[in-house]
Amino acid sequence: AVGSLLGMGMALRLAGKGVQMLLVDGVPQNLKHLPGSQQVQKKIKQPFDFSIMLDSSDVNRVGSIFPNGVTPDLNIDHHITNLNFAKINLVDIKAVATAAMLAEFLPPWGYSITPAIADVLLTGMITDTLGFRTQNMTSQALHLAASLVEKGAKLPEMYYHALVQRTFE
Repeated sequence: AVGSLLGMGMALRLAGKGVQMLLVDGVPQNLKHLPGSQQVQKKIKQPFDFSIMLDSSDVNRVGSIFPNGVTPDLNIDHHITNLNFAKINLVDIKAVATAAMLAEFLPPWGYSITPAIADVLLTGMITDTLGFRTQNMTSQALHLAASLVEKGAKLPEMYYHALVQRTFE
């Protein structure tokens, strides 16, 4: 979820949108090196006009982020268990990761993928597929990963921080 959150948030900011990126538990230590990670907040700081939930199969998984009774506007996810809880649901259970969905859809939606955005989306793909090893890996997903490398993502560095350097605990 961290790579998806940062990728979507940075793409929206680059397009001039005001964005609050929220994770109730904050960014895990092994991902704090990612561009934009220092901008992630644990609580909503100001009112919002539109909400996007990323990489979460139901609204309860994000903890107390949303005020009671607030339905997210957009849900982008790849989990087969997704409850389609938002006003608009973009759920692709064949996608290897929500970050892969964003890598595919951001450019046609008119958003740029900078090297920093490529890094965080690639990290999302790496973590969700355990380093491209899950059974749902496809050639399309590998092509998306390659396109992120072409856009400036640093595969060895992102892989190292996401999986190799991670502590056993």
